Amino acid sequence: MEDDAAAAAAAVSKVLADDDLLAEILLRVGFPTTLVRAAAVCKRWLHHASHKAFLRRFRKLNPPRILGFYTQVFQGDPRFVPMLPQPPELAAAVRIVQGYSFGTPNDGHSLVRHQVLVQDCRNGSVSTALRSTRDHAMVEEWLGFSVGMHSPLCPEKAMAIDPPLSPHHHHGPGCFLILSREENDGGLSYFFVLLENPKNLDITSATNFTAHMFMLKDGAWCMLASATTQIVHWRADIRAVLVDNRIYIMATYIEITVLDLTTSSFSTVKLPQGVGRSMLSRADDASSVYLIGVKEHQLGIWLHKGDSLSIMDTICLREMCANLMMSDCRVKDVLTFPLWIIYVGDNAEFVILQMGRFVFYLDTRCRTLRTLYETPEGEPYQVDFNSQPFMMIWPPTFPTLKCDPTRFVFWPLDTLYSDLIDV
Repeated sequence: MEDDAAAAAAAVSKVLADDDLLAEILLRVGFPTTLVRAAAVCKRWLHHASHKAFLRRFRKLNPPRILGFYTQVFQGDPRFVPMLPQPPELAAAVRIVQGYSFGTPNDGHSLVRHQVLVQDCRNGSVSTALRSTRDHAMVEEWLGFSVGMHSPLCPEKAMAIDPPLSPHHHHGPGCFLILSREENDGGLSYFFVLLENPKNLDITSATNFTAHMFMLKDGAWCMLASATTQIVHWRADIRAVLVDNRIYIMATYIEITVLDLTTSSFSTVKLPQGVGRSMLSRADDASSVYLIGVKEHQLGIWLHKGDSLSIMDTICLREMCANLMMSDCRVKDVLTFPLWIIYVGDNAEFVILQMGRFVFYLDTRCRTLRTLYETPEGEPYQVDFNSQPFMMIWPPTFPTLKCDPTRFVFWPLDTLYSDLIDV
């Protein structure tokens, strides 16, 4: 028995001494948390695990996983709903996010109301808007507004920033968007889009639509662009995505409004006929964007590239819902409710859908539908509520090794051997 163990240990040591084989093994550990553990073994392993070329390969093979979703109904606080089931390797991260608080003020004044709204969620960072009001003589009095940048897995990074305000807004921003963009180094850039229109400004033409774009630099908002266009029938629930230097805005139900930050100019893209409820999704190609729309219980996916809008896929949800009702006894009569798109992941890889009290997760590549959330009986629910997915942070933060410890001291050899066998 001892000879067998010694032979196995010798075989493992021989494999791990080969740099190429070691890199291939580390590539397949599956989770960034496991990769960080491996990097703590010794400086040689840390060098391989933290190399930029290796990290690019690792992310392609093991894309960041969804830990859960922030949901928000009516004027309630954001609630984190875990994406279940989760592998044991990510259980600790899920618990940390569940226990994180956005720090809503509590001044003990019953007439003062503080509302936290989750605006954007990307790469472990959550952007929020804190709105404070007070009921005074049957009138809502504006008290303040601030933007919060949160990192639930790294709480010490949280910060609050005053938003940029237009001279026309004396009571806080009317309609605004907080967007983020992942840069080449893995860091995030934050943007604040202030939208002005006749519904909150009694000036100019009834169809004027102005967008002011700000970027967060060194803790302050800097103006990037400002442009005005004509929009006749704009929608109340304006949503947008930032792709490279363009903002694609779902400002109406008939077309996409595109703001080019380089030229400070607007252009439009006509929506396919018959598509009403729709949403946009970032594409890997900086010159492209996905459009996801629904008609009855059929979902269509289009790709806008250049001047063309091409249909990429069509998914019929009626049969999927019928199968889900058979496998999940909680889901009943969902097909009697209208279908709403709540959120779309990058590259249209997944879609969050709502039908009645139920919220579903649709994997568009595997064509699988699962129940994500159900509003409890007796609680009010709203159509088209806010939901933002929370992803595992990338790239991971690696340890700093002051010295080169004995190999495998932080990873018991029997555990390491079994892990390698599993790989």
